[in-house]
Amino acid sequence: MIYRIRIVSIALSLMSISATAQEMSREEAVQTALKNNDRIKAAEFQTEQARQLKKTQADLGNFSATLMKGQYNTIQQDNNLTLTQSIPFPTTLASQVKLGKEQVLGAERNQVVTQNNLVYEVKRTYELLLYHNSLQQLLLSQDSLFTDFVRAASARYKAGEGTLLEKVTAESQSLEIKNRLQQNEADSYILQTRLQVLVKSAELVTTTDDFVKLTSSGGSVEHNPTLLYELQQTNISKQVLRVERNKFLPNLEVGYFNQTLIGFQNTTGTENFYDKNKRFQGFLVGVSFPLWFAPQAARSKAAHYQVEAAQKNADYAKATLSQEFEQAQRELKKNAASLSFYETSALQNASLILLQASKAFRAGEIGYIEYLQSLRTAIEIKTNYLMGLQQHNLSIIKIEFLTGSF
Repeated sequence: MIYRIRIVSIALSLMSISATAQEMSREEAVQTALKNNDRIKAAEFQTEQARQLKKTQADLGNFSATLMKGQYNTIQQDNNLTLTQSIPFPTTLASQVKLGKEQVLGAERNQVVTQNNLVYEVKRTYELLLYHNSLQQLLLSQDSLFTDFVRAASARYKAGEGTLLEKVTAESQSLEIKNRLQQNEADSYILQTRLQVLVKSAELVTTTDDFVKLTSSGGSVEHNPTLLYELQQTNISKQVLRVERNKFLPNLEVGYFNQTLIGFQNTTGTENFYDKNKRFQGFLVGVSFPLWFAPQAARSKAAHYQVEAAQKNADYAKATLSQEFEQAQRELKKNAASLSFYETSALQNASLILLQASKAFRAGEIGYIEYLQSLRTAIEIKTNYLMGLQQHNLSIIKIEFLTGSF
């Protein structure tokens, strides 16, 4: 009675949830997540940040304006206005601009990594939810079978044809199925809430797709977004090294001055007086470089070590992903073989076992022990089939993740 009350309560709760849940197909869940998930939005902002920072790589430095006034020529009060601009050496400036482009590409590839990870989580969660929905239907059919078994065992016991052990065994099995139903419903609810967070929905998400066998679309680990991101980090670090090496080159200095030189000037063989209204002008050209090269040498060496570290990270990512891809393919092959066994023979045998065992038990041709054993065998086959289908589909989803096929 207690279990019946619980089942009814859970069923009512699920009906209430279904009334307010948002139905989605697998593809709809993926697209909604890519549109709404905050991790995607954060990656998009990081990409935009990199695009804005790219514009700073062409920075020419500060412009300088200096006004000098005083007795720097004669006792008269002269003034001098000097304008100067420091410009990085052209190769340094070009390498900085190239670095900005590489950093934007790195941010874009990081965004793809985030998308790939999110799609994998959505697909995997959706697939697990499909599995639990199918398992729920199987458990409900089992519940009906054992309810009939309890009814028959109770009737046989009252008629003196059965034993108390038979009746108690039937009731225990029925209660066990009800317990598994309750656990499965809880697992389904957890997955629904997880999917709700991934797609950023105000409501729980329910599935509309059928729990069917997925097919592999192929692909190569060479296109894995994480690997491409790590390779891009190597390109970025190499470009940083070029920038640091180019910084050994001097900066160029250009300028212009305009000033007064109040007093007598011998310009044509005679002394002429120039007042404050007469201005003299010219230009400045020069170079600037640090007298102490050790700090820049250290920065260049540090950039070299960063290149080595980035290359090692890329090599490790490639080796790890290749191993995971090979393992996923072997898992898929194993799961496909197991699934084929259930599809070609085991499921048919399970249905036949259930049918014949039920007929034989009602006709009194077999006892409850044989009947119970037959039920358990058939149920185990169907349960294992659902598990095999789940593992098969999860293997394909993992391969899609490793190949970046989203």
